[in-house]
Amino acid sequence: MNCGECGASFAKSGTHRFGCQGSAKKGPTYCGNRLTIRQDELDARILAGLTSEMMKDDVLAAFLDEYEAEMRRLDATTASTRPEREVELAEVEGAIATIKTAILKGIDASLFVAELKQLETRRQALATELAEQHADANVGALLHPDLSQTYRKKVARLTDAYEEEALKAQAFERIRALIEQVTLTPEDGVLAVHLRGDLVSMLELCACGDMQNAPEEVSSGALQIKMVAGTGFEPVTFRL
Repeated sequence: MNCGECGASFAKSGTHRFGCQGSAKKGPTYCGNRLTIRQDELDARILAGLTSEMMKDDVLAAFLDEYEAEMRRLDATTASTRPEREVELAEVEGAIATIKTAILKGIDASLFVAELKQLETRRQALATELAEQHADANVGALLHPDLSQTYRKKVARLTDAYEEEALKAQAFERIRALIEQVTLTPEDGVLAVHLRGDLVSMLELCACGDMQNAPEEVSSGALQIKMVAGTGFEPVTFRL
């Protein structure tokens, strides 16, 4: 958490309150944000915001349209380069096979060390690029029209779990993962809470069980979506 005026950490300032550490340690000449907020109030506002403000239907629908348009553009680029990459990969693998055959026939293997290293590096790069292009076609399954409803139900269940002592710690970790940044800024004499969610964690939560860690393929897909989306995913930022 950070202060919206000076950027310093917003941390515990007393037993039950949070305040700007820049103002507390360096004084009002450094930062004029002297407001504090109770932990229970901050928790309640964040939990309410995670449930009601993130992944709104109308904004999500607009994002899905923009995401699909960007994916179509990327797919067109991929379609034009994939055949070339496939041909190059076949040539590289053929060169590696030729060298291995020569070594098996008795030619000194040390003569091919540098060349083999270069070929293996290029082979791996090409294979990775082609695999990522194939995966890109499947990551869209994480995005669907009912995503906002799924998200709200999941967060509501996490909020309920947070109230249970036996599940509180685990639920807290899952909730915290949804939050990328919390900024507290004085506005009209009170602290406004600006919350930015983590798109990857939000998509992972929607695709998995409430308390389960996401499988690697889900995490990878969510990360690819974030890379395509860039900063255009507005539902993850709002003021409480």
